[in-house]
Amino acid sequence: MKPGFTTIVTVLFILYLCNLFYSIWIMVQPPSCTSEGLCLKSYLLRKPNLELTIFVAPHSNPRGPEVIFVNKFLLPNYNDSYERLMAVELPRLTKRNGTLYAHVFLSKAQETLYSGDKWTNLLTDPDTVYTLVPMSIYKEPEYKIFQLLQDGENVKKNVEKPVTHIKAVLPVSMLKEPLHFSQIHMPSDIYQYIRLYKNKHEYLPIFLHNSLHDRSFNITKINKNTTHVPILLRYEPLSYTGLRILTQTQLAMVTLQQFGFKNKDIDEIKAIFDTNHYLLLISIIVAFVHILFDFLAFKNDISFWRSRKSMAGLSSRLVIWRAFSQTVVLLYLFEEKASMLIIVPSVISSVIEIWKVFKIIPIDWKNLKLKQLTLNRAEEDTKKFDAESMKYLSYVLYPLCAGAAIYSLIYEPQKSWYSWSIKSLVNGVYAFGFLFMLPQLFINYRLKSVANLPWKTFMYKAFNTFIDDLFAFIIPMPTAHRLACFRDDIVFLIYIYQRWLYPVDQSRFDEDVVVPESPSEELKSKTD
Repeated sequence: MKPGFTTIVTVLFILYLCNLFYSIWIMVQPPSCTSEGLCLKSYLLRKPNLELTIFVAPHSNPRGPEVIFVNKFLLPNYNDSYERLMAVELPRLTKRNGTLYAHVFLSKAQETLYSGDKWTNLLTDPDTVYTLVPMSIYKEPEYKIFQLLQDGENVKKNVEKPVTHIKAVLPVSMLKEPLHFSQIHMPSDIYQYIRLYKNKHEYLPIFLHNSLHDRSFNITKINKNTTHVPILLRYEPLSYTGLRILTQTQLAMVTLQQFGFKNKDIDEIKAIFDTNHYLLLISIIVAFVHILFDFLAFKNDISFWRSRKSMAGLSSRLVIWRAFSQTVVLLYLFEEKASMLIIVPSVISSVIEIWKVFKIIPIDWKNLKLKQLTLNRAEEDTKKFDAESMKYLSYVLYPLCAGAAIYSLIYEPQKSWYSWSIKSLVNGVYAFGFLFMLPQLFINYRLKSVANLPWKTFMYKAFNTFIDDLFAFIIPMPTAHRLACFRDDIVFLIYIYQRWLYPVDQSRFDEDVVVPESPSEELKSKTD
């Protein structure tokens, strides 16, 4: 037998994953150098006393008068973490909605302060390394919220220009291991941080901005009256493994920004990498398995519906509901400015669900009208049970959704009428949407069959649902979306129970699903 598409994709996926982990293992191996004359040894072998000196300025390449000295701190032991809270004076240009940069120097400790210009002295000191840290971001103020029925006129004024915010943490790191690097086989991401000492066979400490600890949510808004802001200096020593992860992640973040990822999305990716290395490894494996199951679920879902000629045993209302709910969820994620990690799969799901609707409701595009369909007995039974289940659900669903929307309008402040509309719809989807999955369960129960369901797609989605439960605690997302991950678990478990309760007869063709007759009908047929 020839291997199937799923088998080929799974094997390729495993091979790629093995190659990825092998590449990571090679990447984090500490370097060694045995060639005399081509090795660079670490300045840290001298066991120097080191200190940090911090300046701030409104530009990345400032002139002397623009620079403001903040403070200098002795590192008692550069192998240990170190934190100090600083009161930083803001330059005049920064207070006028400008930018702010921290200029951090790591140098040999001086017994006395530099005489004259400290900035110039440090720039020319051969024992000094330097890193630049952007400390300001432009951010739109938080939306003002209103009682729509009372302050409707103020909603139009809910637009403000971005203003300067200062980051509350200044994170820097240094490679603590005194490794020997080969001048020929030096990694390219490490080479940019190498600064040679006087004798040219020795490199100064590798010192850099730790962007993994640099988050845009921990910020302070300033205005022209703000004179000082509190900033926490955070020094973190790095192993060679931590340094390679940091430098590679920084390169990846630049690529993601070029693809349009925003600061919020970058922060959420940083949160995954800024963790224990073993937890990071598990997160990578789980993420790749999630991608594989997503791909196989989409593939099998499309294949199932492309080849489907009958709706026997399938709830058409469920298909329409899923298309509507996925579209509402997508609009809600955009409204809440959720992570691209959540939005992109939602876009793909919405497109597929809308495509399914056109499969069950065929349209004559030439005449712009619905095509007439002839239903067989199984489809008629399915349609009857589908309508019966929705009749019972409507008694509960519609009053709850309408009541929740009215309560939200009267008692909860909102950003705008559009925001209230989307939130009301999505609350109905999240809170009561699983009820729309019950008609399919009801049809399965009445037909005593699950033969018509796309079980491959269901199983891939079931596995991904449980993986989503794990990522619900890792990736930031709206609370309602997080709760919906756990809600879907219950429905999938019921589907699995029905699969066990109604075994599939593989010899039976799907369209031949027949509804069991009631005792009276069975007696009548025997009499005839």
